[in-house]
Amino acid sequence: MLTLTHALVAASLLAGPVSTDIALPAQPAPLHGTLLTPEAPTAVAVILPGSGPTDRDGNSPMGVAASTYRLLAEGLAEQGVATVRIDKRGIGLTPTPPTPAPGRPRPPRARASPAPG
Repeated sequence: MLTLTHALVAASLLAGPVSTDIALPAQPAPLHGTLLTPEAPTAVAVILPGSGPTDRDGNSPMGVAASTYRLLAEGLAEQGVATVRIDKRGIGLTPTPPTPAPGRPRPPRARASPAPG
């Protein structure tokens, strides 16, 4: 027989974090990714893809399918931390940027911004 306590524990386990597909405004095209939000977030972490063709989950068409970034995001959500993770340009839904003209620098891949307030 299921007690109220068991039912509440089961409901809280089933609720889990909410995963939302997002598109972040960026130049020359939006960055597509996932926002994973726990029930009552206490902080937010941004997970940026590493070297090579890497998607928002940490997988690569070169044979890596461990979903390390997704697992990291899920572990952080269990601790109350919301996460944003994105596809690298040219992977998933994020388009490949145009090649810059010779001698022109590539635009920055990530840039810090002050929090609104």
